[in-house]
Amino acid sequence: MVAIFYTETSHAIKDIDVDFEFLFIDDGSSDNTYGALKELADTDKRVRILRLSRNFGSFPAISAGMFHAAGDAIICMAADLQDPPSLIVKLVESWQAGNDIVWAAIGERGDSYFQKLFSGLFYSMIRRIALRNMPRNGVNVGLFSRRVIDIYNALPERDSIPFFTILKLGFSQEQISYDRQARRAGNSGWSFWARVRSAVDVVVTFSYAPVRLISAVGFLAAVIGVVYAMIIIVQSILFGVVVSGWSSLMIVLLLVSGIQMVTLGFIAEYLWRQSKQVRREPRYIVMDEYGRKPLTKSASSVPDVDNINVSLDH
Repeated sequence: MVAIFYTETSHAIKDIDVDFEFLFIDDGSSDNTYGALKELADTDKRVRILRLSRNFGSFPAISAGMFHAAGDAIICMAADLQDPPSLIVKLVESWQAGNDIVWAAIGERGDSYFQKLFSGLFYSMIRRIALRNMPRNGVNVGLFSRRVIDIYNALPERDSIPFFTILKLGFSQEQISYDRQARRAGNSGWSFWARVRSAVDVVVTFSYAPVRLISAVGFLAAVIGVVYAMIIIVQSILFGVVVSGWSSLMIVLLLVSGIQMVTLGFIAEYLWRQSKQVRREPRYIVMDEYGRKPLTKSASSVPDVDNINVSLDH
């Protein structure tokens, strides 16, 4: 698959008056992907490979590529060819027109019915509670200028979701639309539960909605408890009604306990992320590097992440 991707991408960029390099990230593959990539690097000096020590996941792999890329702009694209390399022409044209961030926004998806349904629900939720400028059907491809990449690389988050983080940075952004194709070979590594975990990560990382929901539910439960207590007191004092009902008591206890467990679950998600931030575990580990050494990168324009100035005149 990587050889086909390389061939089609090389054809797509042959008429673009820009110097390109291919930076492939081998995220702990268990097949002969690394060997196939080395063969490409031996025949084309533009090809460079980073091999990670294990499978860290797609987001850390993207972060590795962004940190090691040396160009004035980078294009992030998966090699499964669901996103056609022909997009590169439009992405570069938009960047040359002055846009720091260019998204390839998905129009239609070449996925199964359930994949489309889940994706639609996922992105609808994200647009409502976290990222209102998220394209309706999501993004899998983007072009980012050097100053955007410098900012992203300087951010301290260990659990960063690259595209969503960059989406919040601002700058001049443009979207181009395309229809995503079906996979030509192999199966997606994104299982149903992997997608669910990703949804939880996005909500916890980019939105205060869970915390606000917890507060609202807690306040509502407290109000209901006070009102119910007043009703019991009034019935007992004024009407002599003896309040009984083991079943109703158990329902209340189970309901409150359930709310408490869900609340603790949300809090635990936030605490776990803070714990990873404090421990500063590596997002990825580059085990091998192969191919032509990159041109020397210019010094980052973001020496202090708390006081960022990436103006072109700076």
